[in-house]
Amino acid sequence: MPKVNSIMRLMKRIFPYLLILLSFVFTIFFFHKSALTYKFDPILVKDYLRSQDIEDPMGAILDRISMSDSDIYIATGYLYAKGESPTLHNFQHPPLMKYLFGFSTLMTENPLYVQMFFGFVFLILTYFLGTKIFKNIWLALLPTGLLLMDPVFSGMIEGAYLDLGQAVFALLFIILALFYPKKYALQGVTLGLFAASKFWSTAIIFVVLIYTFKILVKKEKIDYKKVIFSFAVAFLVFSTIYLKAFIDGRRAFNIFAFLGRDLKFMMSHNSAGNFGGPILLFLTGFFSPWWKSGVARALDWSILWPIGLICSTILAIKSKFKGAESLIYLLPAVYLLFISTGVPFTRYFLIILPFIYIGLTKLLFNRADSHK
Repeated sequence: MPKVNSIMRLMKRIFPYLLILLSFVFTIFFFHKSALTYKFDPILVKDYLRSQDIEDPMGAILDRISMSDSDIYIATGYLYAKGESPTLHNFQHPPLMKYLFGFSTLMTENPLYVQMFFGFVFLILTYFLGTKIFKNIWLALLPTGLLLMDPVFSGMIEGAYLDLGQAVFALLFIILALFYPKKYALQGVTLGLFAASKFWSTAIIFVVLIYTFKILVKKEKIDYKKVIFSFAVAFLVFSTIYLKAFIDGRRAFNIFAFLGRDLKFMMSHNSAGNFGGPILLFLTGFFSPWWKSGVARALDWSILWPIGLICSTILAIKSKFKGAESLIYLLPAVYLLFISTGVPFTRYFLIILPFIYIGLTKLLFNRADSHK
């Protein structure tokens, strides 16, 4: 009997993960077959070298073409994996995810396997965070299912975008910082990967938000030596992603000067329109295109986003901004304010969707429980 009970407990623990895996595999095979059958075309690299991502102040490129961000990241990742320095092409975005796309391309001719892996991990982390909030596996599965069906998450599987990897490392960092606060080295590694996956400013905002919350709201006693150690680990991990540049520069490569150049480039090439464009897009699904006049509708918008944001904000207020849960509920609103001056892209919202769906589930569960 004890052996049977232990097997039953093990099956109960494994079951949610198996269910998530089977659901994800089913979704890929029936709705994203193009991702499975994608095959890299070397012509993509030649096209990239005459794309809008290549600076050409002398006007030497006569047959300029426009490429999607996904194709740009696949092409540059291939170049990185073949030995090119990440500071030469598409330098404005850190190279971690592009390296992974490139290595996957060299090994399998399909960079989208990286997206499938990170997609599954994103679902697992969302479920894990849900178990921390709800203490109930069934309720934790609900936001995970909502994320699986989300149109933006779905679109990540069929394109080599940086946002999915960034969202995974951001979610893992939040989980470690809130629920495993003494894992300083692991937090540092995750934070470094977070910063190296897309653009490092988002990681800084998350760090500021978390420690502001801990110090001012929770009145938590901070071990600053260990926190500084964690940040040092993060910077070391981030810098290691540029190892090729250090090798090519023979110690002359200055990571700080490079990051300054990177920031200057991003600020000077910001094509955002009016303030609040991303917020309007998140709430309504409409946005003002930066390439033409008028108003457009995002086809991958979901009505659950504004509903979830309202639910999360209500929960944050009701919790009086105390406890780890309140930060999870508050984070979507703070993040939207942070990106309010940027370009309105729906994929930029991926990073907060687990918190949105957890807030939505939590408020619905509270209402259902109150009517019992």
